[in-house]
Amino acid sequence: MRSKGFTLIELVVVIVILGILSAVAAPKFLNYSHDARAASIQGIKAAVDGAAQLAYSKAAVDGEESNPSYHIELGSETGHVAFGYPTVERGGLENFLNADAEYHDLDAEWVWAAHNHGTVAEPDYWLVTQSAILGDFTGTDFNTAIEQTQCYVKYTAVMEEGGVFQSEAFTTGC
Repeated sequence: MRSKGFTLIELVVVIVILGILSAVAAPKFLNYSHDARAASIQGIKAAVDGAAQLAYSKAAVDGEESNPSYHIELGSETGHVAFGYPTVERGGLENFLNADAEYHDLDAEWVWAAHNHGTVAEPDYWLVTQSAILGDFTGTDFNTAIEQTQCYVKYTAVMEEGGVFQSEAFTTGC
């Protein structure tokens, strides 16, 4: 009489083969999530760069690119600039950026924090990352928390006339 079905040995061989395939394929699929987060960070960096250039263009049109403190009309809001580029305080870069980014607010898609030194030697900077990357963060030091993710954008403000903003994307921790 001939049996219809798998023997125990055949079943074990199939399970072992599936285990080997999943061990080989899993790292590749896990890397896709890293790539997606890194691409999002690169995308917000491009948005930051575009927002800074837009602000400078508007300040230049108004003849205020040398002004250390100027407000640009943005429809119903204003955006604060210094030397033509957005500042890192509330009402600065965030008002030029077309993204769901909120100051210290993990309910938004993007969360940002700022560090205001106010000197040329230690320029002000703005950090932004996806809220999901911070997870269940409950502390108050958002600057350190964002930097520790190694998955964020840093915008360094212009602190003197003739300066140019800098932006960097950090993606090693994505």
